Amino acid sequence: GAIALSRLEAGFLGGVEGFLVDKYGPTKIILLGIILSTIGLIWLSQINSLLEFYLVFILLVTVGRSLSVMIALDTTVANWFIRRRGTAFGILRAAVAVGAAGVIVVSWFVQEFGWRSAFVAIGIGTFLIGVPTAFVMKRRPEYYGLLPDGETPKTSIPNQELPANEGQQPIQDKGSEIGLTVIEALMAKDFWVLSFGFAIRIMVTGAATLHSIPLVEDMGYSTATAATILGSMGMVSIIGRLGGGVLNDIFGTKPMAVASVCLLALSCLVIAYAQNLTHVIIFVAIYGPSYGCSAATMPAIKADYFGRRSYGSILGLSGMVQMIGSMLGPVFAAYVFDTTGSYRIAFLTFSVLLLV
Repeated sequence: GAIALSRLEAGFLGGVEGFLVDKYGPTKIILLGIILSTIGLIWLSQINSLLEFYLVFILLVTVGRSLSVMIALDTTVANWFIRRRGTAFGILRAAVAVGAAGVIVVSWFVQEFGWRSAFVAIGIGTFLIGVPTAFVMKRRPEYYGLLPDGETPKTSIPNQELPANEGQQPIQDKGSEIGLTVIEALMAKDFWVLSFGFAIRIMVTGAATLHSIPLVEDMGYSTATAATILGSMGMVSIIGRLGGGVLNDIFGTKPMAVASVCLLALSCLVIAYAQNLTHVIIFVAIYGPSYGCSAATMPAIKADYFGRRSYGSILGLSGMVQMIGSMLGPVFAAYVFDTTGSYRIAFLTFSVLLLV
């Protein structure tokens, strides 16, 4: 319940955050998110009721995470890179997967010192790592007399930075500042096709993340066995995150988007008819890289289609559409299992939707 509510809230916050990042730059927004997250995580160590957990988790931790994570970081990458944007997004998404492996450390810490101490440690770690990171995230390079990809403007402004908060205008370069306004993007068919297409992708990955372990357990294997094999999906996805990012720059984001969702559709077919661990391993081998590749491609293709002018706002609004998929996928798979006793129909449906 808390996760479902946090996804709903994060989706709506994403739209607001995108506008804030475009207007004020990433540093201030990330700092605010880090502070809220730190307070919320440390506060969670002191809770004594379910209601208190919901309030702190939803109002502080989720809000802080939404402000300090992907939209601000994605917007920064999109603004600073054009030629190697795919590779940059691939590295960023790979870092997310590596960070997720920290769950192993957190699990050990909880066993050794208890969950209350773990929340305090995570809160302090969030602050110590997050604050310096916030100051590294700079807004558009034009505000500092630069251009994307480290290029120098033809008409340079020597020894001068152009921060927006001092009322100065960024340098202009016709080749680097092409893009749609928010209204233009909302009126474009591409915005809605991409948003609903990736909503389906998130619908599938959300369901796979939540239900893959119970699915393997239903084959007769232990929870530990299922978790060991399926827990590797995040690390396997790094192959697709890094490789997909590079391939985006070589072949273009559109072919890679199509290829990644087609492979996801194939992985859904495999897991729908899986009967033993060999089938599950094949599923992980296909699903992990294709999941990672699509994760790196989603923000890159939006930058290619809509440009940098209002990237944060457009990304946030698109995320509000994609939120529908993140909520419906796990619920649909659960409903299918409860009514049929199997996940097969759910994953066959996901496969068809991905191909569409």
